Formats: sequence, C-alpha cells, structure tokens
Amino acid sequence: MIKAIEGVISKKEPAYIWLKTTSGVSYGIAVSLQCSPKLTLGAKCELLITQIIKEDANLLFGFIDASEQQIFEMMLKVSGIGPATAMAICSTLSPAQAQKAVLNGDLDAFKKVPGIGPKTAKLLLAQLSDASFINSQNENPVWHDALLALQALGFKKEQILPALNACKSENTVDLIKEALRILKK
Repeated sequence: MIKAIEGVISKKEPAYIWLKTTSGVSYGIAVSLQCSPKLTLGAKCELLITQIIKEDANLLFGFIDASEQQIFEMMLKVSGIGPATAMAICSTLSPAQAQKAVLNGDLDAFKKVPGIGPKTAKLLLAQLSDASFINSQNENPVWHDALLALQALGFKKEQILPALNACKSENTVDLIKEALRILKK
C-alpha cells in the first residue's frame, strides 16, 4: 500500500497532478481543489496518499494536509459515498468546515457539494455523528490548542465546546478570539 510519494510536479490540472519521482516514475494523483492551489508546477513536494485498488483501476488520491486525508477516508466509510464524492467534499469544504458541519448537523453545508442531495447529506450526518468521528476530529491541533488556551483562561469545557463548534476561524489565534466573543455574551 502506498502511503506517501515524494517527487517533482511534472504536469498539473485543477484536480489532478503528475508527480515524477527521482527514479523517473510518474504517478497520476487526484487532488482536491483545496489542495491544488498549494501545489506548484516544477516544485518538489511530498503527498500523503490514499490508494484505492479496484478490479479495473489503481487510484491514488493525494493530500498535503493529514486532516484533509482523514476527512476523505472518513467519508469513504459512509455507505453510498465513493472516492469521487469524498474528493468533492474535500474540494468544497476545508477539514475544519467538514468537522463543524458534522458536529452541528449542518445539512446545507453538505448539500453544497456537487453530487450530494438531501438524502445523502442526511445519511452522511447520521453515519458520521458518532463519537469516534467527533473525537478523532477534536485531535485537530488548532482546535485542541484553542480549547487548552480557553481552559487556561478559566472557562469550563462545557462552556468552551459549544463556543468552539460555533466558530468559523481556522487558525488558533482567530479561533480563540472568536470563541471569547461568544463566551462573553
């Protein structure tokens, strides 16, 4: 199983790249529209890989960010969600947005994803709203750091969790500021 590939980006499309390794082998790798702008033609990079082997294909999906890969792999566990739809979710929602959508039961966030209608969005939320998904997402270092900082300021976890879940920021400092505004109300 391929877990990561390092090489130079030899060809690039909006959602697909060719990564040429030092041994001269080029790999075709699907990437999300969130990941693609961070990749530069001719630049050396290492991508985390999720490999899906089918009867008629060997598919590679690449990620710069481990949290995006984790969201992709969690989406694949939902019945009716295949790799194309999971990648569409990663292209439409950042990992933090996907996490918040699941935690808040936000159907509209998932209905914005091409290929996901109301039924699939409900199914997705029902299957992912279990504790294992929420706990694995709360290991996000930005979210965890904000939680610890707010606890150090004297807030209780019961107060902090709803405030953090309501925040839209994706970096620690902004997340803390936004949560403090909510907690002061």
